Amino acid sequence: MGHICVIGGTRFFGRTLVKRLLGEGHKVTVLTRGRSGDDFGHTVSRLSADANDVDALSEAVAGHEFDAVVHQMCYSPVAALAAAKAFQGRIGRLVMTSTIEVYTTVPGVRPFAAAAELDPADHGYDVSLPWLDPDFSDAHYGEGKRQAESALTDAAQFPVAFARAGHVLAEGEFTGRLAFHVDRVLAGARIVTHRVPGRSSFVHADEIAGYLAWLSGSSVTGPVNASSPDGMAVRDLCAVIEAATGRTAVIEELDDPVGDSDLSPFSYPKDFGMVVEHEFSPVGAWLPEVVRREISGR
Repeated sequence: MGHICVIGGTRFFGRTLVKRLLGEGHKVTVLTRGRSGDDFGHTVSRLSADANDVDALSEAVAGHEFDAVVHQMCYSPVAALAAAKAFQGRIGRLVMTSTIEVYTTVPGVRPFAAAAELDPADHGYDVSLPWLDPDFSDAHYGEGKRQAESALTDAAQFPVAFARAGHVLAEGEFTGRLAFHVDRVLAGARIVTHRVPGRSSFVHADEIAGYLAWLSGSSVTGPVNASSPDGMAVRDLCAVIEAATGRTAVIEELDDPVGDSDLSPFSYPKDFGMVVEHEFSPVGAWLPEVVRREISGR
């Protein structure tokens, strides 16, 4: 078994990843800013640093060696370059948790894109942009991830894999995107979508955590798409909630819904998904239980 460092493993599927690695017999070190606690007890080692600060990160990992790093907090080329320098000579490989959002606004990418259609080596990066400003980074989330992939591809002198995760769903997920739909169906409140909203790609939190654990011990490099193989539109998600609640979703399709406070976070004007090469479970195999657990938590 290996020694795996997880950067940012204290919430959502990061916690699931840490527990998965521990269950597989790995030694795990969790590196965070130290601002929030965890429930891992004495089962993990802990380091504290801001992953965007190359000096602090280098100081934190000095004297440590890892078989792999799973980077959950690499949102920009600033963090990517910090990792490339701090971990040089200290790790066997790095797995960056990336996102489906890297495919937004990229010319020539198909509605359901293959990983090879977006080569990190071709994109480039700009560290002069205000990536540490939360307002800027939130508004440029997909671009930040694209540039992070490019920066690691350019600067890392160790093998790197990029797991481009679909929209991650589980009960109680911290973004509130599943709760957005459940709450509105239960309340009979409107859910706004684009006219004939497109399908997108989704993945269960447990499955993406398991895949990241597998990647940390594999020889895979470069970008890989990580999601269920079948796409899902907002109406499909609402149909599962309707079946679990016995309520009817109030869906309102608009030609130009941008800016509407009731716009579904999963509504797209056309298909926006990924072709997946790794074997993941279809959405229908896990979504109904996720929805039932989300409802039972009310």
